[in-house]
Amino acid sequence: MSQLNLPFEILGYRILRRLGLGGMATVYLATQESLGRLVAVKVLASARAPSDELVQRFENEARTIARLDHPHIVSIHDVGRTSNGQIYYTMPYLPNGDLSHRNLRDEPERVLEVVRALAEALACAHEQGIVHRDVKPENVLFDKLDRPLLADFGIALNSSGETRVTREGATIGSSGYMSPEQARGQPLDGRSDLYSLGVVCYELLTGEMPFHGSDALAVALAHIEKPVPRLPVTRRAWQPLIDRALAKQPDARFQSAEEMLAALDVVG
Repeated sequence: MSQLNLPFEILGYRILRRLGLGGMATVYLATQESLGRLVAVKVLASARAPSDELVQRFENEARTIARLDHPHIVSIHDVGRTSNGQIYYTMPYLPNGDLSHRNLRDEPERVLEVVRALAEALACAHEQGIVHRDVKPENVLFDKLDRPLLADFGIALNSSGETRVTREGATIGSSGYMSPEQARGQPLDGRSDLYSLGVVCYELLTGEMPFHGSDALAVALAHIEKPVPRLPVTRRAWQPLIDRALAKQPDARFQSAEEMLAALDVVG
């Protein structure tokens, strides 16, 4: 057993403490014993045992994501099963926090750097047929050099349109950052991620979310129905980018991350 008295062990890793708990998984800090390095271990929840097919799909897609060799994507070291059969994967341990704890409202140059880095990361993922589906500040971590890295592909979609380990019939993602088509539960492609990145960009520039509501459903409806809000006058140079990123119809948005990067070059 681990020091935390967990109901499982992971061969080759010594689990030290829990880092975070989400709806689908728990993340632990661990030592990789063979190399003596600290890693983050993400263990998928076991409340509902996934089918063998779903497990195989997760493992295959985790390996696909492990091939996303990009300086702004958190890498995956290893994927496997715990001693009691739960699926896990390991990642670098990044102790510098996430984007949700950064206030960049008075640093538009830094906002530009962060959004550009994330657009580059999404370009890499989309090229491999992977849609992230949960782009939000909490999923942007910073490395030792304070570079932003896109993390948590735990609900990512591959090009076949099949989901990973997730609850059937559920709307997946975070309501504040969902594209209109994601809020409706419709098929998604990379343009949905670019919408979410547009929401992140708006929030970084203003400190506010572009759409509000009394609950998750009300927020999702606002994404579908409400017009794109106006930025403060001091940030008006960003408005064309925000308008296009947050267009209600995917065909009216940036059609690729490369298009969004070109628009960022105009702003910067």
